[in-house]
Amino acid sequence: MKDQSIQCVVMFADVAGSTAMYENMGDSIARERISKALNTLIAICKRHKGRLVKTIGDEILVYFPDVDLSLIAAQAIQETIEDDRSPETIGLSIRIGMHYGSVILADNDIFGDTVNVAARVVALTKARQILFTNTLVERVSSAEINGKMRHYDRLDVKGKDKKLDVFMYAWEEESEITNMATGNLTNPFRAINEGGLVLTYQSQTSHLNLDSDTINIGRGNSCELIISGDLISRFHAKISVRRGKFVLTDQSTNGTFVRTLDGQNYFLRQEELTLFGSGVISLGKNVDKSRENLLYYSFD
Repeated sequence: MKDQSIQCVVMFADVAGSTAMYENMGDSIARERISKALNTLIAICKRHKGRLVKTIGDEILVYFPDVDLSLIAAQAIQETIEDDRSPETIGLSIRIGMHYGSVILADNDIFGDTVNVAARVVALTKARQILFTNTLVERVSSAEINGKMRHYDRLDVKGKDKKLDVFMYAWEEESEITNMATGNLTNPFRAINEGGLVLTYQSQTSHLNLDSDTINIGRGNSCELIISGDLISRFHAKISVRRGKFVLTDQSTNGTFVRTLDGQNYFLRQEELTLFGSGVISLGKNVDKSRENLLYYSFD
């Protein structure tokens, strides 16, 4: 087949923290969970006219002829993973990066500068984010989609004289407003979390409900929960309520360790984890090496 040049959106979507998953869960379980997640991503992209190019380890490469549909698909991916309460996807999150431009279709693959820039964008992306360049902004036709775009950063790209403006798609904002208006009746985590989250550190006990503000955890005096230690940052982590779930976010240098009651281990560094069931959190050290500074969590 002769090489073909087309204009399209190139999307990279990958599983955030996959290296830690392999380390903490073992190769077999991690591979199974990542594979299931990628199959979900592929199915969503195809429903929105996306065309799978290939799977590369823990990520997929897809292109979309339509800009609006690419962003709708990206939001659908994040919402689907976020709302899935199955054991295989709990604690799993996705990063999405996109760029629009010309690509060469050849040998069931795509090539060109557009692919390279999209890869740079996804490398900049954090868990649960959707980032894209101004090349998409210029071509969006939907006012609703346009209203969810937020300027995020400026990106140096090799071979280009000017920096590219990078935007974030605020996919959660409308959903959060809807949840507040409807009482979040359809959220599958509601039944688990409706009693609230209980945090226990030494003799201190804190209760969070779905209306609670974010709790900052670290050695800084302005943190709501102060935990001291050589490997603990001033603002080490935070627990916030998001779409009816309690989300632990690491903001530290040395990371945050989590062990659930059933023995699942997670390591977060600049990443997030939706808390479920009960377990223990350790800041900066493995749970087994931090007996004195363990933070226990459960739902009442």
